[in-house]
Amino acid sequence: MAGPFCTMLLGDLGADVIKVEPPGGDSTRQMVGSVGTESPSFWAVNRNKRGIVLNLKDPRGQEIFHSLAARVDMLVENYRPGVMDSFGLGYEDLREVNPGLIYASISGFGHTGPYAQRGGFDLVAQGMSGIMSITGEVGLPPMKCGIPITDLGAGLLALQAILAAYIYRLRTGTGQYVDTSLLEAGIALSVWESTQYFSGRGVPEPMGSAHRMVAPYQAIQCADGYLTLGAANQRTWERFAQAIGRPDLIDRPEYASDKL
Repeated sequence: MAGPFCTMLLGDLGADVIKVEPPGGDSTRQMVGSVGTESPSFWAVNRNKRGIVLNLKDPRGQEIFHSLAARVDMLVENYRPGVMDSFGLGYEDLREVNPGLIYASISGFGHTGPYAQRGGFDLVAQGMSGIMSITGEVGLPPMKCGIPITDLGAGLLALQAILAAYIYRLRTGTGQYVDTSLLEAGIALSVWESTQYFSGRGVPEPMGSAHRMVAPYQAIQCADGYLTLGAANQRTWERFAQAIGRPDLIDRPEYASDKL
């Protein structure tokens, strides 16, 4: 999902995006929940794109892809590291015919490091980045975020880097290689918790819907359902207490600070 999400956003910004699919089509076309002949899972991240079917394992498909890559501004690939190189379509292969090419690779763990050659999925990256250890309630099993957050995050990181590389190319005429991963996205998006961990303050624990730094800032069960209350500072808390007709709460000692 990370690659298609990134390129969909490029299309939203006005890029002419050509999606390359294998024979038989993108696997998300057949995912559960199809409307008519195709799945919403496919269209969720594939608007604003043209398409072409190429067998990149076949020399003819590689030849056509190579000719396309010689004329484009940007290329985004979402394979496990080494796959595009095995097709003769890696960055070093294509920069020879297109020195201005911006080539972005999105993988599970990046193209360097001990896990580089392993495939990766959002669920795995959520677990390894620590997101699942801070989601849910204390004492319950690890819980993934309700959205594929590392897939989407990696797509956004790639988009940011691609646009920065494009500005660089406008100034220099030279393309660049972009490498990002689902694991990097998970760590980057859990910025507070990652900072706490790497600064030696221990492993953060899950807090349900509560906030790690301020209170009250969570979903609170009431008689007729849940109320999501975000009083992120003292002024907001005081205004809330006034709004519900309970100004007496403001000076209650148990509500005197976020730490309490």
